[in-house]
Amino acid sequence: MKLSVLMVFLISYSGIVRSQIDPPLRIEIEAKTDDAAYHVVTCGNLGLVMFYETTRTQDEYKFWDFVFYNVFMQEVWHKDIPLSKNVKFKSKHFENDAIYLLYYTPEKQKKGLTNYQVLKIEVMNTRYELFSSELPEDSQITDFKIFGSLILTGINTGDDKSCVNVLNMQSRISNTPFAILDSSSCFESLYVDSLKNSYIAVFNVFLSKTDYHLLLQEFDTTGNILSSVIVKPSENKKLNSGNLITLNEHERLLIGTYDIVKGESIDKKNYFHNESSGFYSMKIVGNLPQEGRYFNFLEMENMTGYLKSKEYVQALKKAERKDQNPDKYSLDFDLLLHEIIRRDSLNYFVSEAYYEEYHTVTSTYYDYYGRPVPVSYTVFDGYKYFNAFISCFADNGEKLWDNGLEIFNILTFDLENRVNVYFNHDDVVLAYNREGKIGAKIINGQQIVEGVEYYPLESKYSEDKIIGDSKSNMEYWYDNYFLAYGFQNIKNNSLIGNDKRIVFYINKVFFQ
Repeated sequence: MKLSVLMVFLISYSGIVRSQIDPPLRIEIEAKTDDAAYHVVTCGNLGLVMFYETTRTQDEYKFWDFVFYNVFMQEVWHKDIPLSKNVKFKSKHFENDAIYLLYYTPEKQKKGLTNYQVLKIEVMNTRYELFSSELPEDSQITDFKIFGSLILTGINTGDDKSCVNVLNMQSRISNTPFAILDSSSCFESLYVDSLKNSYIAVFNVFLSKTDYHLLLQEFDTTGNILSSVIVKPSENKKLNSGNLITLNEHERLLIGTYDIVKGESIDKKNYFHNESSGFYSMKIVGNLPQEGRYFNFLEMENMTGYLKSKEYVQALKKAERKDQNPDKYSLDFDLLLHEIIRRDSLNYFVSEAYYEEYHTVTSTYYDYYGRPVPVSYTVFDGYKYFNAFISCFADNGEKLWDNGLEIFNILTFDLENRVNVYFNHDDVVLAYNREGKIGAKIINGQQIVEGVEYYPLESKYSEDKIIGDSKSNMEYWYDNYFLAYGFQNIKNNSLIGNDKRIVFYINKVFFQ
């Protein structure tokens, strides 16, 4: 198996197809800087939508441009849509031949303005609808799903409260079917159960220093509560997150991250944080959670990248001492979690590890007597990705194997999933886009079939030289096709008068 760049057509922003000898299937949009906010939504085998905010305004509205391309990346339609000036794009979803784009701002609004909008566009007929509502000020939207005619959002507020908000696209009425107001809580995830025609909201609830749990609240289409499941951790542990997958009509599997509680209790200020010590799995039969299985990061067999560091080796040696509790030592990571993938009666759990990176700036000022006084402060550089983890679980929660992917040179201010998973028979490909190249690794269970290799993305002209790449990412499209996109700074001395250019690019790539 290998990664290839699909070579068919070249599409310019105007939509004109220029035939060349084996040019890459690629869209290029010239930009002045990489500050421009272009977004991409994959629409399965229908095509893709690229959109961005313009500078055109009218009254309290700002226009956004939307361009739909087919699978050959030929422009099909182009549409301008006005949205409220105050809202910013937050999330996207594709469902039943329509894209849903969520816009929101947590700031206080003028009277008559809304802080929450969802734009629905039917990509085949360009029909669009705009749904508006009002969310509490300073809310943070944690998750966003479409469930039939319902728009679901999981919300956290600044006072450690959380709730589910539902906007009905038929009645255009917004309501909150469930909220936790009498204790501290954090919204974790939403899961739409197509088998039972219901949806489940996962909350992390803190009642006291010794009493905390996950709450799984299930609702039907009208907002009625179907079930409530309380999931408590084992001794000296707390559950940080939880993602669900339905196995059959009576069973579900819960997989997430946990942390080790040092001591007999935990303070509220230390409870809601992102760092985790390992993964856990738990089967839920009916409404009864079974005994959980816990997997400390130090017990994982195929961790890679950063985990080979001196810190990892020292922690592993301490944990291996026979007189020590195996959960006393661990490495703690901040993780971005993917939704559970179910394939051939197995369950795959993928996460991406990152840390905050800073640098120190030192300057000198002079006091009243002219003496130099050094002053230092730290500057946040962004989130540094360093590893992706994949684990395979049986339906009973048993971990069958684990593996990992080293991630290099991704430093960003935007926290979003960047690693893609592609299945080819018994092999699994883990891949991501960075610096104008696709980094890919092929595994078969815990075995490494092919280590990380990098495949350059083709650009517009053969003489192009990529001298800079930023804000790059990659998403699954359809079949074995993916989209790689981002900004590139390109130099080409053969182009007189245009030897340097900055572009937003979209490349079609495929695995074979």
